[in-house]
Amino acid sequence: MCALGSGALGLVSPLKLQGSEKKNRRPNVLFIAIDDLRTSLGCYGDKIAKTPNIDTLAKSSLLFNRAYCNQAVCGPSRVSMLTGLLPDNTGVWHNRNLFRDTRPNAITLPQLFKNNGYHAQSMGKVLAGRSSEEDPQSWSVPPIRSREDWKSYVLPENQGSGKQSPTEKADVPDEGYRDGQLAKLAVETLESLKQKDQPFFLAVGFFKPHLPFNAPKKYWDLYDPAVFEPQAKARRTKGAPDVAYSEQMELGGYRGVPKNENVSVEQALKLRHGYYACVSYVDAQVGKVLAALERLGLEKNTIVVLWGDHGFSLGEAGHWCKKTNFEMDTHVPLMIRAPGITQRGVSTEALIEYVDIYPTLAELARLRAPGGLDGKSLVPILQNPRRPWRQAVLSQHSRPFKPSTPEVMGYSIRTDTHRYTRWLKYPSRKILAQELYDYTSRSSAELKGAFLIERQNIVDNPAYTETRDRLSKEMDKMLKSRNCAGYGDAQ
Repeated sequence: MCALGSGALGLVSPLKLQGSEKKNRRPNVLFIAIDDLRTSLGCYGDKIAKTPNIDTLAKSSLLFNRAYCNQAVCGPSRVSMLTGLLPDNTGVWHNRNLFRDTRPNAITLPQLFKNNGYHAQSMGKVLAGRSSEEDPQSWSVPPIRSREDWKSYVLPENQGSGKQSPTEKADVPDEGYRDGQLAKLAVETLESLKQKDQPFFLAVGFFKPHLPFNAPKKYWDLYDPAVFEPQAKARRTKGAPDVAYSEQMELGGYRGVPKNENVSVEQALKLRHGYYACVSYVDAQVGKVLAALERLGLEKNTIVVLWGDHGFSLGEAGHWCKKTNFEMDTHVPLMIRAPGITQRGVSTEALIEYVDIYPTLAELARLRAPGGLDGKSLVPILQNPRRPWRQAVLSQHSRPFKPSTPEVMGYSIRTDTHRYTRWLKYPSRKILAQELYDYTSRSSAELKGAFLIERQNIVDNPAYTETRDRLSKEMDKMLKSRNCAGYGDAQ
């Protein structure tokens, strides 16, 4: 495994940022995380989504059209981003795994900023899903994940412990649910930070559109239910091995939902409606935070990063939620606005991974990142969006999905045109199954609206033997060079 050393924490060559009267003035960072947000945004071509605030941010940011998380589930994805290390190099493959157990001396992204004189603050869901999994040493003040009066459910019939209804539509103001309360706190915090003579790294982690799909009624009312196509009986990807699908049924744990997630067409339509209502609800809260940034005169010296921790499936190809290596789950929304660097209304087709964000923000803020990170700075892409970048990006997922050491690991590389996935007995590296998808072939994958959906595994198709073998060798090279799949331990 590659080491995450402390490194020398100093300043490197400064980048000029708009609005900086002082040459050495350091930029603030507003780090906006959105839970379970796939690319269901107008700026990504989703014609259903009503997301005016995030779309406006995209117009002044660099929009990454092909960004990928390193594992399509909350905890591992967030840890890989905030440590700059792949899941195999943190030992975090499950939400309950703690990276400090294996990397006690790791310097997280906010910790790097804190160590260099920044006020680093976290609110909402940023690093972990539970308060016990937070990392206080990353922040200048204790993180606020949630507060007792922040409500996930509002209606009386949904009060109680555990999962209740998978959807809720209460006629309440934005602050009736916790993301509205979180946005209010974020605005108040920005107002306080404005008064300090200290740069800040403020992380705001919105909870929706994660299940349950609960949002104020006015956001449900934005959508005509007729626009949502039924996905309840969609066929699973032909030829995909069973291990490609998660055995852990996240949706099936909610009241009224079959344990096997074989929902009715009517239920599927309501779930899809609820997801989009939550996306619009979060969009409105993001808008409040961005408006406060502008109102307070902080916009010109603040780097804004908006990201979803992984993709999400709404019944496409017979799959709900996440925890796979398919395109719907690994493809993520990402936009970065660095004043004075990013051009307005520009996007990039560069293939990038979430581990690239750590070194990017370090360079933008003129901080020296620790050695041994698995990502590489995206600043060259910010400066030239057409610049060639990675030939392939890596995602992975464990089976079964438990906090213990995985029994099986699936590694997946996404190239410009293909996806090759290999399922291995862990850690022996014995191959159990393989997948190959050609995103240029309608028989293998379908572009449905703004989303690519795998339809048929073509790994055994003789016409693709050369492609399969080439991508298999590429994966071997990547796993070895990045110390994944136990290669580092074997050396």
